[in-house]
Amino acid sequence: MLDYHEALTQLLDALPGPVGGHDLPLAQCVGRVLANSVVACQDTPLFDNSAMDGYAVADTSGHLTTFTVVDRIAAGDAASSPLREGEAARIFTGAPVPAGTTAVVPQEQTQRDGTLVHMEQAPRAGSNIRRRAEEYAAGAVLLAPGTVLDAAAIALAASQGHACLSVTRPLRVMVFSSGNELRQPGEALASGQIWDANRYQLLAWLAGLSVEVIDGGILPDEASVTRMRLQEAVEQADVVLTSGGVSVGEEDHVRAALEAIGHLEVWKLAIKPGKPFAWGTAGRAHVFMLPGNPVATFVTFHQMVAPALRRLQGQPALAVRPASFQAVSSFARSKREPRREFLRAVMTPCEDGRWAVRALQGQGSAMLSACVEANALVEVPPDTPVREGDLLTVYPLPLKSWSVSHV
Repeated sequence: MLDYHEALTQLLDALPGPVGGHDLPLAQCVGRVLANSVVACQDTPLFDNSAMDGYAVADTSGHLTTFTVVDRIAAGDAASSPLREGEAARIFTGAPVPAGTTAVVPQEQTQRDGTLVHMEQAPRAGSNIRRRAEEYAAGAVLLAPGTVLDAAAIALAASQGHACLSVTRPLRVMVFSSGNELRQPGEALASGQIWDANRYQLLAWLAGLSVEVIDGGILPDEASVTRMRLQEAVEQADVVLTSGGVSVGEEDHVRAALEAIGHLEVWKLAIKPGKPFAWGTAGRAHVFMLPGNPVATFVTFHQMVAPALRRLQGQPALAVRPASFQAVSSFARSKREPRREFLRAVMTPCEDGRWAVRALQGQGSAMLSACVEANALVEVPPDTPVREGDLLTVYPLPLKSWSVSHV
């Protein structure tokens, strides 16, 4: 069995990046992954301009506090005539500063008296002036390939006049659950049957990843049918996700089906929950086989599959690893587990600026209720007891509320 950190590194290193991209209008690029670099078309700022509403002044001596107002410059105006020593121009944010300007003084620090303006103190040279190209120069790389195009990235591209961007093609991901015991939510249950939670869980996870999702339904516990449907899936999709059917039971056929039509890379991780997790390839598709227990699916998707999907979309390997930081344990546990554990937990801020983490009750691999309450996974290394005050690694969960109460 591979340790989690070794397994994730092996997985991400083995995955190829996307091939090429296609252009989309800027407004349609939100959430997509950039295929090619975006460069600056011009210096930013393009000209020296005012960072404040106030007065542009000329004071090479550094001692003047009264100036004669000779001009008014608004945003969008052309640069005016140069200022001479002791002169000022009424100016607004973003307007070009005239030649000869030594500083811009905010209007709240001035008092106007006809054509004269008085300052509280002599202006500091260079203050409140945005200099040409101080953010970046023409030709600079603004956004690197692999960037997820969020609101800030879209705004930056728009500020340089880019109307279209080259983005990677969305991954096509097909999702299956496996087992004769599964029924669709809303259907009646016979003895020994349960409603299918895992497939809906995976569909919900995928909704936040800008991929094209295909619902493959439920695979029955029949070897020939499972193999046939997986073969069809890998011909349609870039990625196939299954849950269940990858253990060692006589009715677990997914692993055998993959080995028949493709190649199994890794089977079994030294983690809890989530040991029967596997991945491989078939044709051009990548196949990830998640455990049947719903909490194990929850953990392995967040810790393994989501990073892999982001990598396949073109994001850098280091950038896709689950975000983590250190938090102070507010719980104790003497139990030693031979596998690395990912406990469902709640983080809350401490008054000293640190974060505290508390493991929830109900840590069984079939207990989804703790997943609903959790806003983080807390990692416990193998064969390690936990004491209150220990520093533990925590992984924040997406789309979770964060408590503002202090502990």
